[in-house]
Amino acid sequence: MTQIEISKYLDIPFATLNDWKQENSNRNKLYELLSNLEVDFVEKVLNKKENHRFFHILNRNIEDEKFTYEDIKKAFSKQDYHDGNIKEQTIYSKFFKEIEIDELEDFISIFTLSKRNIKNIYITSPFRTIDGIAKKWDKRFRLKHFESNTNILNKSIPSALQNILNKKSLNV
Repeated sequence: MTQIEISKYLDIPFATLNDWKQENSNRNKLYELLSNLEVDFVEKVLNKKENHRFFHILNRNIEDEKFTYEDIKKAFSKQDYHDGNIKEQTIYSKFFKEIEIDELEDFISIFTLSKRNIKNIYITSPFRTIDGIAKKWDKRFRLKHFESNTNILNKSIPSALQNILNKKSLNV
């Protein structure tokens, strides 16, 4: 790396780097190490912090076998929710329930995934029927949002009880 790149990536002032560059400086070895690093390597190391959030979310409350990069990539390489095994369906569940929709592009670029595969997995998943999850992901994938499940519930409630509930909702 050049001195400009060291300053840019590590936020070290030029004056400090110039001091470290001197052979009699006690930080000269550090400067030499930094100057011999490849830019790609430094970018990878610094970008790991961005990746950490996804692994943290997907591995939260898992004590045994944590999900790896390969597990996540393999899970989202499928086209259908039901093609995934239990482990992959757990990844889908945590993903759609806990990842923010504005993080989707970062997730796709970090794991080099297809947005179409993620959309297909979502469409075939049971998460489309969960109102809180479905509203935001339907909007993100530009899908027509299903009506709430309250109509289905109302049909299974006895008519006398439904009349009471309807009157109560009108009074509120």
